[in-house]
Amino acid sequence: MSLTIEKFKYLLEANQKLSSTLDLPGLLRHIMKLATDMVEAETSSILLYDRKNDELVFDLALTEKESRLKEVRLKIGEGIAGWVAKEKKSKIANNLPGESHWTAKTDDKIDFKTRSILAVPLLYKEVLLGVVEAINKKNGEFIPEDAAVLEAFAAQAAVSIENAKLFANLTEEKEKIEAMFSQMSDGAIFFAVNGQKLLVNQKADNLIGLENTGKRYILDIFADFTVTPSISEILKSDQKSTSAEFLRSIGKPLYLSGTFNKIMDHNGNMNGILLVFNDVTVERKETMLKRDFISLVSHKLRTPLVAIIGYCPLLLQDKNLNDFHKKAVSSIQRQGNHLARLVDKLINFTLIENDSLNLLKMVYSFKLVAEKAVSNLKEYIEQESADVTINEDVGLMPDLKMDADKIEAVIRNLTENAIKFNGKADKKVEVKAYENAGFFGLAIKDNGPGIPSEERTKIFDKFYQIEENFTGQVEGAGLGLNFVKKIIEAHGGKVGVDSQIGNGSTFYFLLPKE
Repeated sequence: MSLTIEKFKYLLEANQKLSSTLDLPGLLRHIMKLATDMVEAETSSILLYDRKNDELVFDLALTEKESRLKEVRLKIGEGIAGWVAKEKKSKIANNLPGESHWTAKTDDKIDFKTRSILAVPLLYKEVLLGVVEAINKKNGEFIPEDAAVLEAFAAQAAVSIENAKLFANLTEEKEKIEAMFSQMSDGAIFFAVNGQKLLVNQKADNLIGLENTGKRYILDIFADFTVTPSISEILKSDQKSTSAEFLRSIGKPLYLSGTFNKIMDHNGNMNGILLVFNDVTVERKETMLKRDFISLVSHKLRTPLVAIIGYCPLLLQDKNLNDFHKKAVSSIQRQGNHLARLVDKLINFTLIENDSLNLLKMVYSFKLVAEKAVSNLKEYIEQESADVTINEDVGLMPDLKMDADKIEAVIRNLTENAIKFNGKADKKVEVKAYENAGFFGLAIKDNGPGIPSEERTKIFDKFYQIEENFTGQVEGAGLGLNFVKKIIEAHGGKVGVDSQIGNGSTFYFLLPKE
């Protein structure tokens, strides 16, 4: 049935009112009032669909008396509203209580007399949201024209209800995110795609002082910082997550360490950038002090060591030495060599820490590098009565571009560790080929005590060693594995360890084929 011009105008005005609010309770009040006026009823009600329990619920009441309706729930199919919800069709019932689907449950609850009902389903894209009811026609009975008007109104109301629910959900999620965001122990800033800051937590404001600066964009916020890699490089990168270091170049030095995380939608488009960072000034200063101290000490030690190690072979050739003197000089030579190896590690460490690591890459054979590393450890291997073998499969590995001297130092470090951390009388070390996902390298397997699972993520950190009561060793500075990690990563490769307590360990490194 067509609508009259007056009804059509009323629907347009109703649509404007419904579109003006996203507050769900306020929206439902608008709908009830408009529905009542639109079809000239005494009152109206809205029942929303509880999908979880498959029930209709009186979500809102206009009067205190009607608030008792919230305790009433109708199963789908129960009563007139339940029938409308089930069939998704409108229904006019003018002769109550004579209607077959009628239930007096609501009337009994609020001591009300229902004479007639016009009930219309609230549908959004054919999905049931609820039912709107106009109750008791003021003059006469509800007619099909009333149903047509209320159906048109219900279609508009359903869209508004769905939008209000969506907005309420978004608001709730936003509040949750803001609560978590503000309580983070790290500094955090959320940027829009164009670099404008949207959210800043208290920790971030405390660290870099944004509150009163008026700085709104990422490049302005970090204008006084040297950022590595640069912010422009990070933004242009295809990487979703990028670690960065920040050094404030004005005033008191401030070192920050953070991660840029690009927030992507399901289509792969970037929606924003989350930067999480913390203050590492103390750690960086301590590291620089350690590095400078190590560099100074290691270089100062090298000169006297050259003399000590150089004269020992000459002294041992002296036929006038008795057995005691020879034993003493041999001990001096042995400990001098050990100290020289430690000094070399310290110097290599300081070179890496100062970014002075220059790789001279050439195509080289893994077998030749491994043989050289084992040969350079010959004296130490014999001293420790260890059995070191190089598997034949090492010769089958493809030749790759590498800095042969530094890869030889990697193998030497791993082999020396495999011996040093093994308390068994029959120390066995096996150098074998290792391959994974297009990467090629070597694995150094030992028959030592193994490594506890909780230690495996720490052992590649500098200055870290497993406690001596587990490994039985006391020598070393905890730099060997960190050196290995830095060298391999500089080649674009990766390191790792497989181990079981009591069954030895296998340390491996992999280099990219290209």
